[in-house]
Amino acid sequence: MEAKDGGRKMAAHAELDGTIATTHDAASLPRVPEPADENDVMREQLEYLIAHATEQGVCGCSACQRYLRARSLLLEIFSEPETKPAPRPTALPMAA
Repeated sequence: MEAKDGGRKMAAHAELDGTIATTHDAASLPRVPEPADENDVMREQLEYLIAHATEQGVCGCSACQRYLRARSLLLEIFSEPETKPAPRPTALPMAA
């Protein structure tokens, strides 16, 4: 396709880059898969990290560091609660 602009010929964009415009119907477009369930993804990641740490030992790589962080968070509920010293009572001024 050519267009005239003030005596100059201009080629259509499709001719410049060699593309051809086509129409698509819904059946010809690739399907986009549904997003994965987050819980399934977390389980798979945890299984991977456990297998890595079990098979190779904790070697200090990024996967091992992720394993240790995840393990710490998941086992936090089973640890003893941190005890804090009771606050010291403060003396209140007596009313006159």
